[in-house]
Amino acid sequence: MAKLLRYSRLFYNQLRPLHSNNLSVPIINLEKEKRAFQAVLPEFIDDVITRPKIKQLPEVASWMKQLLEYTLTGGKLGRGLMASTGYKMFEDPDHFSVKTQHSARLLGWCVEMLHTSLIVFDDVLDGGTVRHGKPSWHVRRSISNYAFTDAMLIHHAMMDVLELYFGKTPFYNNMSSLFQEATYRAVIAEHMDLCSGYNKDTDNIEIFTMSHLHDIATYKSAYYSFKLPIFAVLLLVKNGQNLATAGLHEFCMELGILMQAQDDYLDAYGNETVIGKNCRDIQEGKCTWFSVTALQRCNSAQRSIFKEYYGSNDLEHVQRIKQLYDELNLRHVYEEYELKMYEDLLRRIDEVPHQGGRTLLTGILNSCYKRVK
Repeated sequence: MAKLLRYSRLFYNQLRPLHSNNLSVPIINLEKEKRAFQAVLPEFIDDVITRPKIKQLPEVASWMKQLLEYTLTGGKLGRGLMASTGYKMFEDPDHFSVKTQHSARLLGWCVEMLHTSLIVFDDVLDGGTVRHGKPSWHVRRSISNYAFTDAMLIHHAMMDVLELYFGKTPFYNNMSSLFQEATYRAVIAEHMDLCSGYNKDTDNIEIFTMSHLHDIATYKSAYYSFKLPIFAVLLLVKNGQNLATAGLHEFCMELGILMQAQDDYLDAYGNETVIGKNCRDIQEGKCTWFSVTALQRCNSAQRSIFKEYYGSNDLEHVQRIKQLYDELNLRHVYEEYELKMYEDLLRRIDEVPHQGGRTLLTGILNSCYKRVK
């Protein structure tokens, strides 16, 4: 508890005005910034549907507007807000531009659009019926598989509007590469995730390793959830590429691993009403932090129970697996793991050579730590 109080004071102190070389570090009012970010959405959607490829097809433009207004709303918007707030926090106050801040918010919506395209795919593949506390997009479709086409529409429209905003800038190729890398790695992670499910008939338990799990987490969460918004917004910052260091990359990778473990915890123990989506990792036999850690700690009899019941839709089997997790005291093991990751990431933040960046990253880390959705 003392450690947590100390970290809370550290975060509070980092949000106060700090002065170095007569430059004050800005304070982010997250709720105010979120309102400003959301206020840009109508303009963003209008830009998407008035691009030449869509504008000349009114029925497609109308469908895209409906699609984006439904799928881009209701979530936490954390990825987009990293870009939106990141510009103000990383930029030298002498070079801060209201116009560039607006561009950072539009960039944030591009990141959210990529995220949306991926979760539309994911919900169809995983059979998820709830997203952001409302029916998943494919549930609203008369034929759910048609949502795959919608996901592709969202992705390609995102790349189109990204070119509209940044195509004439000298850093456009670098920004486009960041989006392409994040997308490609996320799709690879989806493949790995789907191919890593436990199959009782083939008994493929050997793939449930922490190394394999970290590979999935890095590709699935780290690149597009953290590296993309942070490294992309640094392209808008004067001399921002000097801040895009290997250490910052490693911070994003490790935070992605932590975030995936948190997702696994919430799937096993979270409240679906609060989370806003279905919890089905056990039923689908997913390779998760809990399944891997359970196999590392269980004896031969418990291992047999795992192999017998994991990956079943039978609710009694699901409860038996959760009972096994409780027998292994995995909640406590997870809490210790989460705290250690938090402490390690705080140490990485201390190494960032930019006060505004340290403040931003501390805020991101604290928003992730012990999250409930």
